[in-house]
Amino acid sequence: MLKRLMVCLVVLLALLACSSKSTEKLSPQAYAAQQRAKLIGNTEKKLQAGGVTVIHLGQETMLVLPADKFFFMDSSHLNGDNYATLNSVSDYISLFDVETIKVGGYSDNCGDPLRAVALSRQQAQNSADYLKNQGVKAPIIYAIGYGCTFPIADNSRSDGRAMNRRIQITFYRLDTKR
Repeated sequence: MLKRLMVCLVVLLALLACSSKSTEKLSPQAYAAQQRAKLIGNTEKKLQAGGVTVIHLGQETMLVLPADKFFFMDSSHLNGDNYATLNSVSDYISLFDVETIKVGGYSDNCGDPLRAVALSRQQAQNSADYLKNQGVKAPIIYAIGYGCTFPIADNSRSDGRAMNRRIQITFYRLDTKR
């Protein structure tokens, strides 16, 4: 009888110890980190729903925006239908301590290569200007147009050409935790 009572007492104490650990409060720093991670995750989901691909490469993050969705056809004018997603891009970048933001514009291999470079450069510049106007803070924000160089898909297919028409926003995070 005494043995059973002791076993029950040990089990009860073990259960109390486990339940008290699960209800422990987080430190303010741990709670803030947890909330920040949730915000980053939710913003990434919002970006992906808006057609943006998010790629993490160590401390670099790359956001790939399909140019056909964010610009009018064969134009460097931003499509206002997608300002909400562009605002989410700005909000996302602002969640990090950022050193440099590179906005690269790319096109397919159709048409005049010099015009492709000029158009991709202007699309990249307009994207960079939009980020600046939304309050994104970085010591260096620059735009570069690559034209039809560096394709990521086959230019002989229409879906491949669409993938090659893109804006890549690459930024280096000074804070190592995402």
